[in-house]
Amino acid sequence: MSKVFRKQIFCCVSEGEGKCASKGGMELLLKFREEVKARGLADVLVTKVGCTSQHHCGPTVIVHPDGLWYRQVTIADVAEIVEKHIMGGEPVERLLNPDVRVRQD
Repeated sequence: MSKVFRKQIFCCVSEGEGKCASKGGMELLLKFREEVKARGLADVLVTKVGCTSQHHCGPTVIVHPDGLWYRQVTIADVAEIVEKHIMGGEPVERLLNPDVRVRQD
């Protein structure tokens, strides 16, 4: 039986000087997993992603299928993103990356 997810959260964990891993990307991944599990959101998958070419404003978090990219995300932002965006459907505007968005057709 296949699993169907409502949302997927991608956390950039690209390694190297000045990239997301050096800015806390792996810690974000683990915190998102912890938060999603604590809230019983079995229909939300949290995965790591490689380079998003957004080193200058990382760590980057992408929410699929919404096509929204968050920038400079911190551990302190995780609960807010899960509560407002993942559960409530309202993006956290102050963290959105205005330079990148996936068009929804």
